[in-house]
Amino acid sequence: MHFGTSAIIAVLGITSLSAAQEPVKPPLTHRIITATRQVSLFNGLEKELLQNVQSKNQKAIESALTDDCQIYQPDADPLGGPDWIDSVMAKDFSLKSFMIRQVSVVDLGDSAVVNYTRVQEATYKSKPANGEFFVVDLWKKAGGLWKLASRYVSRISSTATMPKGPIPPTGKQ
Repeated sequence: MHFGTSAIIAVLGITSLSAAQEPVKPPLTHRIITATRQVSLFNGLEKELLQNVQSKNQKAIESALTDDCQIYQPDADPLGGPDWIDSVMAKDFSLKSFMIRQVSVVDLGDSAVVNYTRVQEATYKSKPANGEFFVVDLWKKAGGLWKLASRYVSRISSTATMPKGPIPPTGKQ
């Protein structure tokens, strides 16, 4: 199973190199797109995980991760699941609000690659930890349940612009 994670890492590395070579970034469309069943499912799982981080529900967070879950960030060593849980459970970290947008899913049968943009308002050691992040998650099916196996997260912006009031559905949220 580690081969699958290594393959995903290689694909992400190649993808990030090729994306940097693209001359034009296509604009976001504002048309309504109906969410697929997979997008709805994984949007719910991602939201539930973040709600559990927000409420500091350690048991629920632990049950959502595989035993060998790893978190990857640019210019940092991989962070194991237990260490990541410790960091989000720490008293000096607070996830105040978040929003998930532009969710897409590649269904691989017993695993799925989910990517999305997360906007968050948070504090860490009394300093703002706000921002917009691009997240790629690898979920694996274990005993009929989906569990987070690895997460690749990169900050897009240090500014968190949370919408005021309800957001009209686009199918991509």
